[in-house]
Order: sequence, then structure tokens, then C-alpha cells
Amino acid sequence: MQITYEIHYSRRRSISVSIKPDCRVFVKAPIGTTESAICDFLTTKKTWITKHLEKQESESEKAKALGYLTADEIKQIKKQAHRIIPELVEYYSKLSGITYGKIAIRLQRTCWGSCSARGNLNFNCLLVLMPQEILDSIVIHELCHRRHMNHSKAFYEEIDKYFPDYKRCNKWLKENGGVYLSRVK
Repeated sequence: MQITYEIHYSRRRSISVSIKPDCRVFVKAPIGTTESAICDFLTTKKTWITKHLEKQESESEKAKALGYLTADEIKQIKKQAHRIIPELVEYYSKLSGITYGKIAIRLQRTCWGSCSARGNLNFNCLLVLMPQEILDSIVIHELCHRRHMNHSKAFYEEIDKYFPDYKRCNKWLKENGGVYLSRVK
């Protein structure tokens, strides 16, 4: 398989590769890195790249079969998310005793949720299309970042206190989440 890629040079120390949602292979490299060094790096990552490209193509096919979301459908999804997600955050906040700042709900292309240093929580509106337990797992994940702003063992132990089924839900999201993202054009 011939890999076509884009390169972005910057003041960084190492080469990295990522796959964009539109299946473009994107390489970041330190200024001055030779083309042959990049090719050598990509050769070592060929299995990973191929696997992720195949996964994204499969997700795109499934999204196409389900149908792409229209602007009106996205508007309704956002409305639903603004109603449901803050209630869940409040519920898990009381359950865990974890406080938070503002809640933002957006249509995001690459992430399901995030927590800022100020305690503000961000969620992808597409979460409301998923099984309830998946949405719950993301809400508790972001709230637990208020206690641990990392993905350490202590962070996952904190999640386990309030949502013991987190690992299974996280696995489901990794396997199926891309299809939801691919439904947005």
C-alpha cells in the first residue's frame, strides 16, 4: 500500500503521524528533517497507519449506510444535548461531590469531552445519540478530571468509584464512536 501524506515542519523534537477524519495522513516533523528520515519513520508505522485508515474507511461506509446528518438534525441533536447533558453533570456532581464551572456543548470532530484547568466542561452533542451508559461514562470521565488533570492510575480509580463499568464503555466508544463522527459532513 502506497501511503500519501502531508508534512508540517515546526520547532518540535520528534516526528509524529496522525490520521485526519478525512483519511489524510498528516506528519509533523522537526524543521530540517529529511524526506528519507520521514519515509523511514513512516515505514516503521505502516501497520498502524494501514489499520487506522481501514478503520476510518469502514466507519465512513457505516455512516453512509446510516445516513449523514442534516443541518436540521444537528440542530435538534444540539437542543437535546443542551437539555440532557447538564442534568447528567449535575447528577454525577452531587453523587461524587465534584464541582465544575461552565458547561459547553458543541459539535466536535475529534473529541467527546474535555475539562479545562478552570473546571469548565465541554461535551460533544453527538453523545446523546449513543447508548445512555456511554454518555454517562463521558460525563463522569470529565468530572473526574477536576480531581486528576491527567490519565493516571489515580484518575481511573476515581472513575471506578462512581462508574465501575467505565472500561467496557470506553472500549465501545473506541470501536463505534468514529461512525457517529463520520455521519457529520
